[in-house]
Amino acid sequence: MTFSDKPLCFYCSEYAKVAKDYSVNFASKDENSFTPRCFLHWKYKCDKCGGMIHFNGISWCSTCKKFTCVSCTEEKMVRKKFLVYDYYYSISCHKCGEYNPALDFAEYNGTHPFQIGDLKPAEDVMVWIPISKEEIEAQEFPHKAWGSERVLSLGKPTTFKRLDTLKDYNPISIWDTLAAHWLTAEEEDYHHKYKILPEVYRLLNAEKGDKILDVACGKGDLARGLVRRGAIVTGIDISKMLDYAIKTEKKEKLGINYLKLNAEKLTDKFERSSFDKVVCNMALMDIEDFKTTINQISYILKENGIFVFSITHPAFAFPACTSFRVPEDSQRNEDKLRILLDYFDERPAVFTFGIKSSRALQALTFQRPISSYLNELVKNNLILREMSEPKASEELVKKFPRNAYLDDDLWPDFLIVKTVKKSNI
Repeated sequence: MTFSDKPLCFYCSEYAKVAKDYSVNFASKDENSFTPRCFLHWKYKCDKCGGMIHFNGISWCSTCKKFTCVSCTEEKMVRKKFLVYDYYYSISCHKCGEYNPALDFAEYNGTHPFQIGDLKPAEDVMVWIPISKEEIEAQEFPHKAWGSERVLSLGKPTTFKRLDTLKDYNPISIWDTLAAHWLTAEEEDYHHKYKILPEVYRLLNAEKGDKILDVACGKGDLARGLVRRGAIVTGIDISKMLDYAIKTEKKEKLGINYLKLNAEKLTDKFERSSFDKVVCNMALMDIEDFKTTINQISYILKENGIFVFSITHPAFAFPACTSFRVPEDSQRNEDKLRILLDYFDERPAVFTFGIKSSRALQALTFQRPISSYLNELVKNNLILREMSEPKASEELVKKFPRNAYLDDDLWPDFLIVKTVKKSNI
């Protein structure tokens, strides 16, 4: 391999995306890995434990002329936006106790031992001398080369933004806009038909004569399925999809009672203990005030009544988790990767889809940890009976390999919960 054939240092390349005057070195370490590195961004020997430590976990004390790593002494996290990061470790010297920045920030700050002349690199590398930090700090953060953005940039994941307020977003109008899209979507939806609905039907176990409320019933697919199982069904929704359900009922005359009603205001229409069972299929994660909705469901549900709901999986589905492909146009699922973004961020997320079609559409969802749902159920005397995280069967893998293999057979996209109302506990 000639010198020009060597790969470029991963870290040099990332830093150069932010600092335009940054000198990029050829890699001499881990040359065949995903992150080839130059000598400057390799490992340094800790003078206390003797271990070779990644440069972002070891500091240099110019007073004692010693390296100290994070494993040998106490470190502090310092919040600071620099290069492609938003923090660095400050590590106390094992000799004098003075805190010094880890070498990644030291390089940015101009205090790296190679920059100040305390040490000379054993290999030929160009050492950056920062001269325009003000220009760097003025750039937008997070940078495309930072943290998870660095990984996600390899593919093309769904784009979204978190909302601190819903001032500019009306959930009802968003769903009304989406109604036309959902109504013209393909009738056979893989996830609903093969993974969600079979489990919802199983857990709800609708019997002849059961009075069932379908909360956020949409276009009425589940409601019609329950009636055909002998149940007496009422469906409520606030979006224009309800118009389709009502229109279909007029044609089929199954006896379903549809009402335009907010899921957060069930007691405006129904008395206490009005229903044997309540179901909310793929909607609770899209309801802003889910606590009030659960409280109202408990109120209108009979003692020993069943409440079943399905949601996108709080840990493995968007927006807590996203997926992308490397390369992005690959159709093979071994090239599909998942990355957990932020499981605990409960701010609403608005995302855009259908960008490649004639018009892009926006959707709104509310990310919540599993514990938020379960704790609210307990507060309202809805006791957990079963949880289901549908996994693609071997039969489903064979029938729909592009949907299921190395994807739905490894990760659950949905969570389905069955509870029973028990007031005297």
